[in-house]
Formats: sequence, C-alpha cells, structure tokens
Amino acid sequence: MTFHTLTYNMCNITVVIYEFGDDRMPPKAEITKEKVLDASFEIAREQGLEVLTARSIATKLKCSTQPIYSAYGSMEELKDDVYSRAIDFAITSMRQYEDDKNSPAMKLVLGCLLFAQNEKQLFRTIYLSDYRKYYLTRYEDRINEEIYTAFLQLDDRLSLISESKVKTMFLKLMAYWLGISTMINTNMLSLEIEEATEMVEEMYQALSIREGLE
Repeated sequence: MTFHTLTYNMCNITVVIYEFGDDRMPPKAEITKEKVLDASFEIAREQGLEVLTARSIATKLKCSTQPIYSAYGSMEELKDDVYSRAIDFAITSMRQYEDDKNSPAMKLVLGCLLFAQNEKQLFRTIYLSDYRKYYLTRYEDRINEEIYTAFLQLDDRLSLISESKVKTMFLKLMAYWLGISTMINTNMLSLEIEEATEMVEEMYQALSIREGLE
C-alpha cells in the first residue's frame, strides 16, 4: 500500500491519503471443481485414497475447507470422481505397453503388471481398497470389461466352447494375474517382465488344455 501525505498550511491539518500502488495484494486464485479434483487425484496417487480428506486437500491447495465443499457437495462424490479418474489413468497406462510378440489381451495383462509396479498407490486404490467394492455396487467395472473384450480376441479356439466356460477361464486367469500383480505391488515378488509373461501364458495354456482346447 502506498501513502501520500498532503498538508494544508492554513488550517495546520495534515491529511493522509491511502492509495493502492503496485504492491497491492494479488486476488486469491479461484478454487474450481477441476482444481479440487486434480489435487485430490495427486494425493491419491502419492499417498492412497484412504488419506483423502477435505483437510488434506485444503492443505495441498493452501486454502480452507470451505471451497472444497463448495466445489463438491460431499466427499463421497469427490472420491467417486477420483476413483473414476484413477481407472481412466490405469487403462491409458495399460494400453501404452507395446510388444509385437504378444496379443492385445496379453499386452493389457502385462501393462497391468507394469502399472502395479510403477503406480503402487493407484493400483491399491483400484484393486485393494475398501472403496472398490462400494464403487462397483454403483458403477461398471470398466477395466475388467476392457480386458475381457481383448481376451475374447486372444484365441480363435475360444469360439469352440460355451460363453460360460470362456468367462470361467477369464476369471481364473484374472485371479492368477492379479495375484502376481498384487505381490509385485506389495514387494512380495520381484519378477522381470519376461518371467511374468511366461507365467501368465503357461496358466492360459493350462486352462486351455483343461477345456479341451489343444
């Protein structure tokens, strides 16, 4: 703030006039819904969904909790959006894995193994958090749908067995693959990508033989 002083000699009165100069405080940045979601996603990615609170978001944005609740009516609504963004991020990450030797389904599976290794907190949010079950009671499991669609293109012989058997094979393969992913994510298992590939392929071959696809 700049001070200007004017003196009126006849009355011996000093008048101080306050004016804003170049050092005026800048206006506070508006806390939009998108900024709240961005900050929330970063917290979940770095520390996990369970630490996400209005106060932790406010701390990251350097504001009070009031703008958080102005942007989102409830923490449930916010967590739904964070979880949905985590799924989008995971699908994009899994699709980025490229290997001409493998089918689209195997590339997604191996992409998930890398996701489990590189994005530990997001993997736990999507697959291991208590919020997963609550979220899936209201929304579709988009990651599994993506992988199942690719799985159907894995082998032409899958058309020779019933849909129920195909789904059973898929669920068993998913359980095996997610088990490996979880052990990698929690540092219980250290595998090279080539080893993981061989393990998943061997399981698929075993399941195929069991269903008579030799």
